[in-house]
Amino acid sequence: MTVGLASGPLGLLVAVVAVALQVLFCITLARLVTTSLATLLHSRRGKDLAAFLFIPIFALIELLGQVIPNAAAHGGITAASFASVDAWMRWLPPGLAAHAIQDASHGHPGTALARLALLAAIIIVLGWLWVRSLSHALVTAATATGSSQLHGTALPLARYGLRGTVAARFWIYQRRDPTSLIYWAMTAIIMVVVSASTIFGPHQHPAVVIGSAVIGAGFVGYFHANSVGLTGPPFVIEALALTSRRSLRAYFSGQNIALAVIAVPLLTAISFGLAAAVRHPAQAVPAIAVAMAGLGAALGLANILTVTFAYPMATRAGSPLRQAAQGYGSYTFGGMLASLAGVAVAVTPVMLVAAVTSTAPAVRTPALIICSAAYGLALAWAGVQIAARQAEGRLPELCQIAVQSAV
Repeated sequence: MTVGLASGPLGLLVAVVAVALQVLFCITLARLVTTSLATLLHSRRGKDLAAFLFIPIFALIELLGQVIPNAAAHGGITAASFASVDAWMRWLPPGLAAHAIQDASHGHPGTALARLALLAAIIIVLGWLWVRSLSHALVTAATATGSSQLHGTALPLARYGLRGTVAARFWIYQRRDPTSLIYWAMTAIIMVVVSASTIFGPHQHPAVVIGSAVIGAGFVGYFHANSVGLTGPPFVIEALALTSRRSLRAYFSGQNIALAVIAVPLLTAISFGLAAAVRHPAQAVPAIAVAMAGLGAALGLANILTVTFAYPMATRAGSPLRQAAQGYGSYTFGGMLASLAGVAVAVTPVMLVAAVTSTAPAVRTPALIICSAAYGLALAWAGVQIAARQAEGRLPELCQIAVQSAV
């Protein structure tokens, strides 16, 4: 793309030098960042930081791949929209290379050479910093970032039996495990992206808020539809306490309680925000009702898929998220399809009731939300019952799958 800016012999000559400098800049900057963070990335805190960086990267990918093309197709973004961005991006090193080619093509060789000289100076500074950082890293011993400390406090909710213990453990993991936080952030981003074409487009249709609620609930279930594989070998220890169908029901319902405590306020807040963004605040009521029903269906399906569709997970180099082990890639797609399709079918009655009662908002608001929540609770409990019955005879097989997981 950079060479494509050139025109004329002088522009082509400068383009060759500019491209070489730009590639050299990328290599030097990458080496400097990697070397500078070498000590941090070998610690638990550094690995957590690397995982959290996945959130803005995922949001940026969705923005560039979904939001901007949809907005451009509807006239919300034009070439003039980026005019102000060029005013400051031209002074970044890649901008210096691109504008040097443009200056040379327009007959300004002095300005082009000055930009290339500035870019070369930046590369020299980065290379010098890289050498110093590498020399320091080679002679510095790695040290831990902090010492662990054990606390003698009891596990919250443990006095409520196995269900309370499982709920407390899952609640702690949802707050402290970077992967769990990434899943919740991805759910929020996906819900916003689904509504992006309506929010930024000329026609702001309020029904898209309900669609976002369905998608959000479906992904909550999908991200937690393989808890055996996500837990890994420690599930074998947990299985020692799962000696009956009653204990299995407590195990799955404890997970659902911990997930619902986070999912309910998250889906509610995003539904309110999207309804306000499309200038139809009243649309938040049916969206929340659909989200409550969809969440119950999603959690119930997640429990069932955990037992009937379990597969080992693995942590791969270059990715902070656990992925399906080699040979189980189709399981991931199948679980996502089953979760989204199952939630969409389960919430259809709620959407029909919301459409029929739209003429009486004062009456339907509390009744619709309460009935939808009760309906979702019934769906979740049905999923717990089915999963417990199926898991009762499959615990050895599930333990084998957990052992195969490298997490």
